[in-house]
Amino acid sequence: MATIDREAVEIFQKKAAPVTIKIVEAAGLAEAMAYALEVCEKKEICELMPLAADAAPQQSPTERTKVICAPNLTDKDYKEFENLGKDKGFTLLRKGMRGYLSGIDVAFTTADGAIAETATTILESMSEDVRLATMIAEVHVIALKKSQIKKTSYDVEDYLQKQMQKGTGYTAFISGPSRTADIERVLTLGVHGPLEVHIALLEG
Repeated sequence: MATIDREAVEIFQKKAAPVTIKIVEAAGLAEAMAYALEVCEKKEICELMPLAADAAPQQSPTERTKVICAPNLTDKDYKEFENLGKDKGFTLLRKGMRGYLSGIDVAFTTADGAIAETATTILESMSEDVRLATMIAEVHVIALKKSQIKKTSYDVEDYLQKQMQKGTGYTAFISGPSRTADIERVLTLGVHGPLEVHIALLEG
């Protein structure tokens, strides 16, 4: 079992509050999946965004269901995710996010690392579906193992070096919900990404 830096976990939790990240504890990935489904169940159905006339077809406004996606799960984990959500009445997705550009209720992803000092989660985003899901969804739920949390940005240098050696790609650094104060200096959430970010901390 991977070593957990308890001090780093404590720092991460402390730094998460100022950037409005909601932290929950989960015994394992299945419990984190169940939490994401519960979040989707409790929230209002997402507000549809206007699309260009030539955009891909979306759900019919009269037959809409809540949409929850999990674009970076393994085959085995996605099967479990499907089993957990089969009676919820949601549209469950693993790919094809371009077909839902008008709105996704919840994106569920697993993290590749985290930086405690800034409450930043690291997510490899080579897949376009991962990039779209985490930008379009109103709520982003991230499963993060406590052993993945490092104290400072310098502590993830080795990971980033390995990512760079893979060649052209994308790595996302997520520190809470999307926010901007560009418009008349008024803080606005959800402009370039989710309105809410939830992190399920897993033992391990």
